[in-house]
Amino acid sequence: MRKGPSLQNFILQIELLRAYRAAVRATRPLPDSHTRRETLDWLRSDIERLRGELDDEVIRSNLSTFRRNLKTFTPALGMSGLSGTGAKLIGQRR
Repeated sequence: MRKGPSLQNFILQIELLRAYRAAVRATRPLPDSHTRRETLDWLRSDIERLRGELDDEVIRSNLSTFRRNLKTFTPALGMSGLSGTGAKLIGQRR
């Protein structure tokens, strides 16, 4: 019998989704739709491979790496408004 996800695993999965959603929002200022699509595909692939992961340490480690990469990556493209968890994004909704 396979053991299901723990409460901690569930919470970490939610944190992954939050990080991904923040990353998606942060790509809105990209002017080129092709570049935005490629960026979203790259971000999604990182999150997608952790979808069925049950090891909390693996998720925690990858979440940390994802956030660190995103913080490094966003200023390079001129994307603003992503300064951590729970922060309001700057800009207009289109």
